[in-house]
Amino acid sequence: MPITMNTNISAMTAQRNLAMSSARSGASLSKLSSGSRVPSAKDDAAALAVGTGLRADVAAFRTAQMNAQQGSSLLQVADGGFSQITDILVRMKTLASQSQSGQISNTERGFLNTEYSALLGEIDRIAATTEFNSTKLLGGSSSVVLSTAAIGTNIQTADGFVAFSFDSNIVTATDTMRIFWDDSTGNLNLYNETQGTAQTVNLSSSAGYNPANGTTKEVNFDQLGVKITLNDQFNTGGADIGSLTTTATTEQFTSVAGTASTPVTVDIQVGIGTTTNDQISIGINQGDAANLGVSGTSVSTAGNADTASTAIDTALNNVNSARSEIGATISQLEFAGNNAAIAVENLSAAKSILLDVDVSAEITNFSNQQVLIQAGVSMLAQANQQPSLLLRLLQ
Repeated sequence: MPITMNTNISAMTAQRNLAMSSARSGASLSKLSSGSRVPSAKDDAAALAVGTGLRADVAAFRTAQMNAQQGSSLLQVADGGFSQITDILVRMKTLASQSQSGQISNTERGFLNTEYSALLGEIDRIAATTEFNSTKLLGGSSSVVLSTAAIGTNIQTADGFVAFSFDSNIVTATDTMRIFWDDSTGNLNLYNETQGTAQTVNLSSSAGYNPANGTTKEVNFDQLGVKITLNDQFNTGGADIGSLTTTATTEQFTSVAGTASTPVTVDIQVGIGTTTNDQISIGINQGDAANLGVSGTSVSTAGNADTASTAIDTALNNVNSARSEIGATISQLEFAGNNAAIAVENLSAAKSILLDVDVSAEITNFSNQQVLIQAGVSMLAQANQQPSLLLRLLQ
């Protein structure tokens, strides 16, 4: 290679190699400081994509493991309630056995029945108050529904009212409601006459409001715990709500407590998917006196005590069955939680292979690049001195 004064090819080559070594050193430093083998997508886009997915799965399985633990805690609370109910039923069995015996009079049976009745009430109280995170576990779920027999003549589907729903935490059984539509302001007013509360919802900034043809609109009186669904017949003229006053009995409707209650069911997410295999459904039988079959029993007479004794035996069997199901589900949740923990370990290991930096190997690589940088700096200095040697030819 000729030695020239205008272009120092050797210096340019040394500078290029030095820049490459510096870039590789910087990349190693980035990996070592972050602990990641792929600090940016350019380092390994495929590994980054797969590793990110694995990291999301690890986070989901950690949550699933916690869900299983919380589900187990929920069931343990329910089992604790059933345990107390079992103790109460055993005491009631004792009282019934005493009342069955012929050596005591009905007066003394009355004393026994006082305690017996109190224990029945305690069963209902425990069933109603045993809860986990505001979910009642033993009392079942009941609803407040509209009593169709107590609707005013102008509150019907033909006048725009499709459905009513009630929040049972606010509305009680047999609450009397009165509704009034103010056509001039667009206000729909609802009054709970039983509780003495009221709320106004403005349906439109202009008068003459009604849903579009073929549509419905839900009006939420959240303070009163009432939702009313209106259809396109609302406020269309004629004998509808727009013609009513605040005192007409035709505006009234009454809520009543739902007659049916169902056992509480909670779905616990123990996987990372959306199928039924990723959930464990927890169903808890109701523990109130009515569902256990002892409601209405007494020990006031020997005959009543006989009936009560048989009912208590059935109730104890029901409670034992419920507790056995709870125990089985707790065991299932423990295995599900362990499976989630194993998945976290294995997926974390897979993620580590893809994304975590091998520190020892990367330190070796970083040291090599540092040596190359030092050599490059030295060689660049030597290459920059080569043109000055040409000055000796001019002497």
